[in-house]
Order: sequence, then structure tokens, then C-alpha cells
Amino acid sequence: MNKPVFYDTDCLECFLFVDAGHILEKLFSKIVIPEQVYTELMDDNTPPIVKTNFKKLKEGFIETREIPFTSQEYSTYKLIEGGFWSQTGKVCGKGESAAMALAHLNNGIVASNNLSDVEEYIEILDIELITSSMILSKAFEKDLVSENTANGLWKEMINEGIDLPKNSFKEYYDELYESDCERFLR
Repeated sequence: MNKPVFYDTDCLECFLFVDAGHILEKLFSKIVIPEQVYTELMDDNTPPIVKTNFKKLKEGFIETREIPFTSQEYSTYKLIEGGFWSQTGKVCGKGESAAMALAHLNNGIVASNNLSDVEEYIEILDIELITSSMILSKAFEKDLVSENTANGLWKEMINEGIDLPKNSFKEYYDELYESDCERFLR
């Protein structure tokens, strides 16, 4: 993937909860998080393990991007956050709104698991999407993790309360991965 990847909190946390940030570092030269996502990650309510594993990521790997108040990115962010482009009035959180606005205006990809929140917007704004399930599958395809390791990480994520589309990595990879790639990556 040669496009910048703009992460929402939920997708990044999947890897941080299970101390698997190294997978992201192997797959991507860097990832971009909106300032809003950084604020969510550093919030007092964020579990300490997430903050600790975030700080373990190699220096320069995470780029935190501010959205200037007078920019087109900010206008787009506020329109998404307020649900103004949604047919159903769907409003999104600050992190996912910022990630989608940045991806839309910078020819990027949104990394998010909140399909119920972002799907309408990625269609309207013609943004590509990648989920944590797809990222783990890419790592498996590139032999960065074994099937056993991927299944173990998947189980750990579920045990952390992360909602994943199948009960096991193998089920996801065999049944949904290819169609998700066709659906979300153009």
C-alpha cells in the first residue's frame, strides 16, 4: 500500500491491547493518526496497556496530524462529525471523523473497525478502508505471522472485548478476507 493510512482509535487499539504493534511496523513504513485519535489514546479512561504499547512503537512510526481550523480538512471533519453528508443523519466520533476527512483529502486509506459508523461515509467520499482483520490477514499473507500466531492474536483480541467478524482468524481469512478486500480496497 503506497497510500497514507489514517487510523481510527479502535483499529489501532486492537493491536495495542495484544502487544502486536510490531505487526503494524512491519507492514507500514509509518501510520498517521489525527490529533483527535491521539487525544483518545491518551485519555485517562484508556487502559494503561494501550498507552504502554503505544509508547513502545518505534520513534517516527506514528505521525500525529493536526487539522488546522481554517483548512478544508477541518470543514470536512466537522461535516462528517455532524452527520451532514449522511442520508440517515449518522454522526461519527471525533477520531473516525478526523481519520475519514484526512483520508478523503489526502488520497489515503482509513483504518477502522467501526463499519456501522464509517461505511456510509467511505462510499459517499470514495475512501478505501482497511480493518484490523484485514491488516492481520495481510501480515499472514506476507509471512510476518503464522496462522497459529494470527489465531492466537485473534483470540486475545476477542478476550479483550474487541468485536471481530468471525470467531477465529482462520474462519475470517477463509470466508471473508477476499470479499472484504474487493469491497473496501479499490
